[in-house]
Amino acid sequence: MEAEILTRPPLSGDYEEHYYAESGNTLWVKFLDEEYIEWCGVFSLGWKSHSSVVKIPNEPVFLVIAGGQGYFVNANTRELISETKWDDIESIIYNEEADVFVITDGLRLGTLKENDLTWVSDRISLDGISLISSNGPIVKGILNDGTDVGCKFEINAVSGEIKSPWLFYENVS
Repeated sequence: MEAEILTRPPLSGDYEEHYYAESGNTLWVKFLDEEYIEWCGVFSLGWKSHSSVVKIPNEPVFLVIAGGQGYFVNANTRELISETKWDDIESIIYNEEADVFVITDGLRLGTLKENDLTWVSDRISLDGISLISSNGPIVKGILNDGTDVGCKFEINAVSGEIKSPWLFYENVS
């Protein structure tokens, strides 16, 4: 099973098309189901610039982030399972040990499990968070601390503990 974001809509009739968009700007994603049938999903873009597709481990489900709005889609049944409660996701990474997605809106961190927002941090960044890597329970990233290079941080995806030499809620009042 695979999924990829298309840079432009395919020619009409090339693929079976499923519309999860109401109108306006859209993101086209091509899926390959377990029977090796290709089809396209069309998703409404949120108001952020981030778009990506992430496979849910051990399931025929993908999480499509379209302009910050998340959509859980079953690639075999073509069913839209649900949409994320956050519509401004800027970065996302899966943490296998905690079995959650760590997400950010650029100011805070959150954990997402089966479309449930299970935890949300206080604001930790001036404006911008990049999630870089996930190893064991630890997710590493860089947050905006007002410097040119940013500030490295770690979050334990199991406990929610955040370690960083600089955090917004500790330094800005």
